[in-house]
Amino acid sequence: MKNNRAGRSCSTMVAVGSATKNNDIIFGKNSDRPVNEAQPLCFYPAQEHGEGELVKCTYISVPQVKHTYACIGSRPFNIFGFEHGINECGVIIGNEAVYGKELPEIRRGLIGMDILRLALERSDSAANAVSVMGELLETYGTGGDPAYRAPYFNANYIIADTKEAYTFESCQRYWAAKKVKHVGHLSNCYSMNDDYDIIGKNVVEEAIRKGWAPSSDKINIASAFTNDDGNYDWAEGYFRYFRQHQLMADREPFTVKMMMENLRDHYSEEMRNCLPYGVAAAKLPTICCHAGGIDGCVTAASAVCSLDGREQGPFKFVYWGSMASPCCSIFRPNFNINWLPEDLKDAGELYDEKSQWWTFIELERYISLNYELFAPTVRQKFSELEDEFIEQVDDLKTNYDGNVDKLKEFSMYANKESFMLAKDLLHGVKQKINRKNMDYLLADYFKKAAECCGMKHSLEF
Repeated sequence: MKNNRAGRSCSTMVAVGSATKNNDIIFGKNSDRPVNEAQPLCFYPAQEHGEGELVKCTYISVPQVKHTYACIGSRPFNIFGFEHGINECGVIIGNEAVYGKELPEIRRGLIGMDILRLALERSDSAANAVSVMGELLETYGTGGDPAYRAPYFNANYIIADTKEAYTFESCQRYWAAKKVKHVGHLSNCYSMNDDYDIIGKNVVEEAIRKGWAPSSDKINIASAFTNDDGNYDWAEGYFRYFRQHQLMADREPFTVKMMMENLRDHYSEEMRNCLPYGVAAAKLPTICCHAGGIDGCVTAASAVCSLDGREQGPFKFVYWGSMASPCCSIFRPNFNINWLPEDLKDAGELYDEKSQWWTFIELERYISLNYELFAPTVRQKFSELEDEFIEQVDDLKTNYDGNVDKLKEFSMYANKESFMLAKDLLHGVKQKINRKNMDYLLADYFKKAAECCGMKHSLEF
């Protein structure tokens, strides 16, 4: 299966304390990436580094800092950086690819995911992360490998900690950031006006000089950075941004479960019922992304995180991670304890039946062959277990006695139970799918995706 597109359809949302039920900050992110690109969830401990050390990023090496913070990161298996991640200080970041007016420079360079990881490793607050990212952009720009990259290696971000959140929009070495006052969201498009709170060096002057903006003290970021030579691929980002607004506006107080459901969104049934295609056919640019029968992107991993400024220990954050499209998967909890279940990082280039990531991806693909038949049952089973996890986490937080081992045991339990359920559900779907009940619109996608990753099947098409 030829797949040379970078992910272009992520969705990131945040609600700060004024918009949440428990006065915490709730962050949500879907990472949409090319089909078959594994995305394990990894833990990296804090480290001390010597003078003159370099850190090898995806395409270039940059000077290392003296101390790097511990991080949990959702990382495409062949890339240094993270699609989303959180550090021990409670700083969380998610990124969005955007196609800006300023194209990447003709050289190797950092990519948005590299900048995200470097910022997490180097920042003890959201405000510091904004400064670190701005400095990295001004120093290196963004690039990747000129021989292979798509022309949209610019990136936007939502950055949050236990106290505040920012949206951050960039176009090569130019950037601006805005503090989120209530709720915020980003898709694959520029959306910041002239109400930014921080702006990079010489951005206004350069925008005026390049003819992107009129002469004024402030510029409209969306108007200045957006490339007017758009196509349908990028129009998808505007549809998602519009849908995010519907999901985030006037719906407070937000809870963790509400953010999870936002990431599973496929519009309302009323909005979809005029189309003769199922959800998994991906004929609408939805928040929860399915590759369908096109050579596009699929949600590879998701995160919902609650950040509590009243806590300084394990419950400073609860990071809920999901693998594959979240409507066909389950969010499992992890805590601020410098530890993550080992098997979450086991995902490589080829299918592995022992891998959690590949198992959830396989389940999503079989569900997609008849989404309307299989998805409701799978969603109900996962939702029941997920609700139990949420209740148990609340109970653990209320009655926490300082025993970190209890939190480790619960994370391992949640992962084991959900992995076993995924395997059982996969077995059930495989038993029921046949030539007569299969959606043949998706058959070619299923076969090609399976062939390219070594995912064996016995289906007759």
